[in-house]
Amino acid sequence: MSDKLKNFINEHRKEFDSADPNPQLLKNLQEKLSGTEISYKKKWSGLQWAAVIAGPLLLAIVLFFVFQKKKAPDDAIADKPKYEEVAELGDPVYAKQIYHFKEIIGLQQNELKQLQKLYPQLYNQFRGDINELDSSYQSLKIKLVETPNREMLLEAMIQNLQLQNDLLNRQLLIIKEIKQKNKRNEKNII
Repeated sequence: MSDKLKNFINEHRKEFDSADPNPQLLKNLQEKLSGTEISYKKKWSGLQWAAVIAGPLLLAIVLFFVFQKKKAPDDAIADKPKYEEVAELGDPVYAKQIYHFKEIIGLQQNELKQLQKLYPQLYNQFRGDINELDSSYQSLKIKLVETPNREMLLEAMIQNLQLQNDLLNRQLLIIKEIKQKNKRNEKNII
C-alpha cells in the first residue's frame, strides 16, 4: 500500500511542487503577528481537567482494592471462629465455652503481668498457682484425643478454666487491696 502511495507521489511530483501559496496569505499573517508576542499558553478544556483529576483518583482506588485483596486471606480467617479447639473438640458448644474462658483468662493474665514490676514476689507466686492449673488443663487436653468419653473430659476442661478464672479474680482482688492499703499508708504518713 505504501508502494502505491510512493509511486503516486513520484508520478505527480511536479504538480505538488508547482503550487505556491497565495502571497497575500503571508502578508496577512505577518500583519496579525507584528506587534504581538506569540503566546503558547494552552487553555485547558474541562475534559483535560477531568483527566488530570481522574488519574490520581483512579490510582488511589486501584491501590485501595489491591491492598484490600492482600488483606482478604486474613479477613477470611477472621470470619472463621477464632477458637482453635473447634477442630480438636468436635463440639462447637464446648469449644465456644472454652474459647470464652480462655479470652477472659488471657485478659486477666495481661492485667496481672502489668503488676509484675510492682510486686515481683507476689506475681511469681500467683503465676505458679496459675501454671499448676494450666498444666492440668493441658494434660486433660492431651487425654481428650485418647479417651472415648469426650464429654466428661470436656466438662473437666471447662471446670479447670473456671478455676483459673476464679483464681485470677482472687489474685487481682488481693493486689487491689494491697494497693488500697499502700495508698492509706501514704496518706497517713503525709
